[in-house]
Amino acid sequence: MSINSGVSGVSGVSGVSGVSGVSGVSGVSGVSGVSGVSGVDTTAHLTSSDAIRDPWNLPEPGVEPPHIIADQADNLARWSPRVRASTILTDLLSRLSFKGDADEGAVSIWFQHDHPHGGLDHAPHPSYSKLAKLSRPSEEVFRSQLEYVRNYADQRSERAAEILAQVGYPTEFFTSVVPLNAVTHSHTLQLISLVQQLASHVVLRTKHSLACRRPDIYSAQIQPIIPTPGHGTLPSGHSTEAFTVATVFGALLDDTIMSFQQSPSIKELLLSVAERIAVNRTVAGVHFPADSTAGAALGTTLGHYLLQLASGESGDIDAVEFIGNNATGDFDKSVIALGDGDSDPVVKWGTSEVHGEPDNLFRWLWLKAKSEWEEAPAAGGNNG
Repeated sequence: MSINSGVSGVSGVSGVSGVSGVSGVSGVSGVSGVSGVSGVDTTAHLTSSDAIRDPWNLPEPGVEPPHIIADQADNLARWSPRVRASTILTDLLSRLSFKGDADEGAVSIWFQHDHPHGGLDHAPHPSYSKLAKLSRPSEEVFRSQLEYVRNYADQRSERAAEILAQVGYPTEFFTSVVPLNAVTHSHTLQLISLVQQLASHVVLRTKHSLACRRPDIYSAQIQPIIPTPGHGTLPSGHSTEAFTVATVFGALLDDTIMSFQQSPSIKELLLSVAERIAVNRTVAGVHFPADSTAGAALGTTLGHYLLQLASGESGDIDAVEFIGNNATGDFDKSVIALGDGDSDPVVKWGTSEVHGEPDNLFRWLWLKAKSEWEEAPAAGGNNG
């Protein structure tokens, strides 16, 4: 899980400060706090202000700026990146609900539809639709998965640098596939950071309900090469976050200059990046393959939900179910295609309609990010 990592700026979305190193992205947080402007002290400000404002006169009635139109998505452009991100994230999280079942060892996640009723003095009357259901594997399944963890450990020397670089949000690994620049793609970077944060919140709440132990609890011989995170193992946070990003970022590039035919496609490469990130956590010794399977299912579904919101139109998405006791094999990103057999670990849970309001807050950021790719250079060379 990467929410408390040290990658600079993951607190992120604070002006894209996250992705440090991507074309100087770490600077975009800009003027955060205007700390120490030119070293001018408070006394100098006071004396200067007193000198130029005397006498004090209030503006004449009717000449002051008019009120900003209230409760409009377009107002997001007025706020700083940090405030904008917090506002959108709060809005998205407020739409989700979690139901845990201790006896079943399972959790279901639902998203909310608001139905206006009677104005501000009346409580909203929401209804909920299915998003995802996850049940944890038995102890027997987890024990059998230890063999995969042990076998993956043979790749630690080869992948150690990647594993350490991916302890935080591994945004740079996605930006190796698609050219991003902090100046021209600031909203795209904000979108990626926001998606990662949302997935982090969702997966932490899901982990709490499932309460699954890490591999090194089952065997002291696992000896992870990075500190074991202080929360449950399933679903994998890195897998959830990475597959949410790959799903949303890949769709963002549809119908832009980046969508020209390539083999493999940009979408396939982004999903391969997500898969590599997920598998690296098993190589490191902190996750079972089953954790990555659950994370890929949850992340992809969360991504599809966000894409429907981004469309501004109502439409259906597939809700998914992760069946822990069927997650006996190794992880493969093909699970996101959803199975239909009795032994498949990820299956369709139902169909849910998303009410995509045209002026929802997430759509505002999506459209800003989308516009940054209208004239973006093609990856790999000349497009003309």
